[in-house]
Amino acid sequence: MRGWKRWTGPLAACLVLIVGPAAAAEVQQGGPRARIGGHELSWECRGTGATTVLLVEGMGLDARATFRNTFRNFEADGVQVCLYDRAGVGSSSPLQQARPLKALSDELVALAADRQWGQLVLVAHSFGGLVARSVALDHPGLVRGIVFVDAVHESWLDGLRQALSPTGWRTMESIIRWEKDQHSHEDFVEAVQSLTARRKPLTLPVTVLSRGLPHTQIRQARMSYADVDAYNATWDVAQARLAQESSDMRQVRMRHASHLFDEQDPWLVIDEIKALLKRVEPRRTEGR
Repeated sequence: MRGWKRWTGPLAACLVLIVGPAAAAEVQQGGPRARIGGHELSWECRGTGATTVLLVEGMGLDARATFRNTFRNFEADGVQVCLYDRAGVGSSSPLQQARPLKALSDELVALAADRQWGQLVLVAHSFGGLVARSVALDHPGLVRGIVFVDAVHESWLDGLRQALSPTGWRTMESIIRWEKDQHSHEDFVEAVQSLTARRKPLTLPVTVLSRGLPHTQIRQARMSYADVDAYNATWDVAQARLAQESSDMRQVRMRHASHLFDEQDPWLVIDEIKALLKRVEPRRTEGR
């Protein structure tokens, strides 16, 4: 048990759901808070404008650590950029038990209404991609476009289960259970099942940014080289599936960035957010 506690942080990062210690050390705690659904949610914004670029972190991740460089360097006329921590994550209120995906997406919508964040462009990292798609499917008038930043697609879980060795899959199951039961209380399996049951395409502009460097931290759990390769190969296949979720899609490989992109190439992400805003603008004008 003592050894397990020592590497649960790196283990969760293998599912790409926990930040590394260097990033976490620079996180600025606190900031404004809003009471949503009985929880205190930490949020922060920069800039002003009718359009809100909202940064959505991955499972168990702190938004300020995940998007630190992206958040502080993004600027666009008439656009505010905001981030927030879901309940159970980062600087927001802790949770005692897991919640379904719908609760996570409803929480985002309620916070946006409370803060009067309109014309949302969601920038969703990792597990945050499932949250963003849930919001867009349930509230199509609220979301103008989505940038997925190495975001998970629900097909990845089944592909991974089939590709890993029995030992490798047991490692992944342990990571997923730890995140749900002990850390952020976010349920990866339920979220995957929820979106799988709602096979409905998006009807808005989408950009899929996929990592160009393999994610190798899973080796800290002593996963075999073959399983590490399978982990990354199945992720690439699922990225192609994610790129099919909208008819108005652009896919870009982040050649010099791994899953935790913000340390390596936030500039590409910023450029692609601005490019998506230009694609959204004509639609916004047509709707007036």
